[in-house]
Amino acid sequence: MAGTDYSTYLKINDLLTLQVPLTEGAPDELLFIVVHQSYELWFKVIIDEIERATAALLDGAPWRARPHLTRMVSVERLLSEHLAVLETMSPEGFLAFRDPLDPASGFQSFQFRAIEFLSGGGKESMLSFPLFSDETRAWLRAMAERRSLADGLREAVAHLVPGEESYLEKLVVLYRSHDTPERSALHEVAELLLDHDEHLMKWRHQHMLMAGRQIGRRQGTGGSDGMAYLETTLGVRLYPELWEVRSVL
Repeated sequence: MAGTDYSTYLKINDLLTLQVPLTEGAPDELLFIVVHQSYELWFKVIIDEIERATAALLDGAPWRARPHLTRMVSVERLLSEHLAVLETMSPEGFLAFRDPLDPASGFQSFQFRAIEFLSGGGKESMLSFPLFSDETRAWLRAMAERRSLADGLREAVAHLVPGEESYLEKLVVLYRSHDTPERSALHEVAELLLDHDEHLMKWRHQHMLMAGRQIGRRQGTGGSDGMAYLETTLGVRLYPELWEVRSVL
């Protein structure tokens, strides 16, 4: 049976044509493009893992969600290192090619917005963001209407910790007593979701610091307030109850 070779399977020839700098004589632009394209590829993987983990939780099988969430968190750890690579650019190196990018901005990453919605967060305003196409807004609305990881955790907790207690009280019970295989798996899922939340918070903070190093207080290319906007995102929590349970154990 005929096989395939590495380059054909991965479409390497096509892939290597997708990095097209806009500014001649700006050596850092290739790095900028490659890092952001890599982000979007990893975002695609994260979305797939979130959807699979959510389905497992809604089916009452947290042990099936666990490996998907573990992989997701591993990818997020890798993405933080991508920012470290971007920080090797000097401010003047970035400014050499920044202006032609306008109005393009990471603010427009619809896959990142989908990750927020599918995780249990996200802002309604993103569904009418003017720099998204109609097709993108429709896709993103579909993502926002799907059951989220937060929904899956709530249902799994309600199933494995029956009773009339509040959601937070049920989490306390789970954290104090998770010696059965099912509860042990669910406890691990809860901790992985906290890892997910923490990684996104760290990424936002690191991204804000990187933006400050590159552009200071300049306005963002996508029309945002740049670093000032990024600072407003630092307090976002996807799973506040998972943070609060530490205070009441």
